[in-house]
Amino acid sequence: MQSAVYPFTHRAVIEKAPNASGVYCIFTSKRWVHVGETDDIQQKLFTHLNEPSLCLRRFRPLSFSFALISLAERSAVLSALIAARNPACTLRTGSPG
Repeated sequence: MQSAVYPFTHRAVIEKAPNASGVYCIFTSKRWVHVGETDDIQQKLFTHLNEPSLCLRRFRPLSFSFALISLAERSAVLSALIAARNPACTLRTGSPG
């Protein structure tokens, strides 16, 4: 992931997250909470801010980071991050439900 870390707030998402393809992570100082891939990092982060899952609501304070990654590479990077970090609110590929 990109080394820059930002607070998971509307202002930081507006100022720092690009409207570009990539992989993003949402985390606390002690735990990776969610990772995902998208065509528009900023839009997807706003979705998580405006409509947080029940799982995501359990963790505070949250930060985010991202990496610009092409569509062709996103799935592999996402799978590697899930396997390495075991985020609390992200299901492993192939997991039920």
